[in-house]
Amino acid sequence: MSRIVILAEGSFQFHAAKTAVGVIRYSKDTVVAVIDSTKAGQDVAQALQTNFGIGIPIVRDIREALPYQPDTLLIGIAPRGGNLPAAWRWQLLTAIEAGMNIVSGLHFFLSDDEELRQAAEKHGVMLYDVRRPPEKKVVANYTPHRAGSHTILAVGSDCSTGKMTTMLELEQTARQRGLNSAFVATGQTGIMISGNGLPIDHIICDFLAGMVEEMVLDFCEKYDWVFVEGQGALNHPGYSPVTLGLLHGTLPDAMIFCHIAGATTIDGYQHCPLPSLPEMIRMNEDAVNWLHPHHNSKVVGISLLTHHLSEAEAHAEIQRIEQETGLPTVDVLRFGADPLVDAIQRYFNA
Repeated sequence: MSRIVILAEGSFQFHAAKTAVGVIRYSKDTVVAVIDSTKAGQDVAQALQTNFGIGIPIVRDIREALPYQPDTLLIGIAPRGGNLPAAWRWQLLTAIEAGMNIVSGLHFFLSDDEELRQAAEKHGVMLYDVRRPPEKKVVANYTPHRAGSHTILAVGSDCSTGKMTTMLELEQTARQRGLNSAFVATGQTGIMISGNGLPIDHIICDFLAGMVEEMVLDFCEKYDWVFVEGQGALNHPGYSPVTLGLLHGTLPDAMIFCHIAGATTIDGYQHCPLPSLPEMIRMNEDAVNWLHPHHNSKVVGISLLTHHLSEAEAHAEIQRIEQETGLPTVDVLRFGADPLVDAIQRYFNA
């Protein structure tokens, strides 16, 4: 168990600091402070206007965080391009000199930086680059999952549609029901939270499906219900390859579709309209069943992000989407994951 301070300078908000928010909400480690000079003096709950993170202070810099006795500095945001901003370097070096390990999900690997590496060696601390892929290379073998296991994958209409959060909430609800379940991480934040998984956006394409297959098969041997974090979207102009590799490596028995209420285009690609929900659902089912026809894998429910809507508007949109798709729909953060776990259990018991 670590005592973590999270670096989220200038960006501590839901969308820009997904890693920070996910770790605060789900990690078993203790978050003792968040660094963001633009929100210093508030606590996490005040800054995010939410009901978690109450009492976790936001401080100006690493020096103000040290009295809270952290032993780990975690980089909680991902600047565009995934590089280390020059203005952050002194904070990392100060943390290292104070004997703190550094955990990073950047595309830039801290352990490849000579200055940081030498400082870490001098002070006996670890630089953990979560996105560094294993050296092992595996091509998919198309091996069936253990009979009696159930693999559920989150897919979605875009990036940042709540795929990790949905799977964490589903797995937690399944465990509360006494099911033998596990969450499988496929991105840096999920790995930081769970301590397992693969950074699939850093695996060479030829080996992506194989590495995912090997990981999922291992989980299926140990657990009856395996909830796999999704990545990207099949209809995304930039990130569809990683989604397809994940679909074919996981070969899910069922899927949950994740969507932001009211979204009409890919975020950042305003000339890339979203297909209709039924069409996007069909795209994902078809892509899995190219390889999985006998299992006839289906999307069995929809996880909807409604944080920008009032509660009445959220209920109305949930009802509209249920009518449009014929699938149970819920915002798992606002209204709980039970409707989706019910749908999954119905599907496998049918």
